[in-house]
Amino acid sequence: GESTEDKVLALSQDVKEHLPDLIDYENTLSILAEERHTPMGVVLLQEILRYNHLVTQISNSLVDLEKGIKGLVVMSEDLEEIFRCINEARVPKMWSKTYPSLKPLGAWTRDLVMRVDQFFKWAHTGAKPLIFCLSYFTFPTGFLTAVLQTSARANSISVDTLSWEFIVQILDDVNITGQPKDGVYIKGMYLEGAGWDKKNCCLVEANAMQLVCEMPTIHFKPAELKKKPGRGIYSCPCYYYPDRAGTADRASYVVSVDLKSGAATPDHWIKRGTALLLSLDM
Repeated sequence: GESTEDKVLALSQDVKEHLPDLIDYENTLSILAEERHTPMGVVLLQEILRYNHLVTQISNSLVDLEKGIKGLVVMSEDLEEIFRCINEARVPKMWSKTYPSLKPLGAWTRDLVMRVDQFFKWAHTGAKPLIFCLSYFTFPTGFLTAVLQTSARANSISVDTLSWEFIVQILDDVNITGQPKDGVYIKGMYLEGAGWDKKNCCLVEANAMQLVCEMPTIHFKPAELKKKPGRGIYSCPCYYYPDRAGTADRASYVVSVDLKSGAATPDHWIKRGTALLLSLDM
């Protein structure tokens, strides 16, 4: 049978082959030109730096691990930890400092490829995505603040007077052909502890055995001096990943999204612990 070393070598080779390319930072600067100083430009550049750092770190540690397994370098504690994690299909701690996740290694690697792809396309063309996947940002709160700042500048108002209006889309994403006038379209959110009635645009009981359901795209629209949500609106907390408590370094909570509570009262969904998640544990 295959030795543990051989198994880990094969798995690490697999991760290495699937690693995305680095995004050309200097080239992005010249493509963005003046836009590099805008709130959205700043967020894009920060995200590129973080992902480039992560991909480089993974790549370097896999090269060292290979050398360590082959006996060419001494296995440090860090390499031992990476060895153990890869053997157990877990994400090494060193790699998960950029953003928290509960995904196993295979799913985590595929997710990393899609995350980098969102920023690669944006950086390469200078054109913002039509629909942003909020979970692909290492700091979604920073991105949402940048959207509010963009709106405040465009409308010559103070960013402190802005909050969000949430418009859940009824049409499928293929029908979205342009950016909204104000704000952004957001996808990639999962509803836990409830289902979504697309036709009536409100919360409903989840189907039996259904733990999560994918939310349709939501238009996050900056709104000035918005009133408190009225009756029949559930202020649904959105978390970065399934561990709602987060860690000492980093909260999991991102934003609260107002959703129509449907036939039930908002209290019903509070007791249910109904929430939106940006990523799952699979």
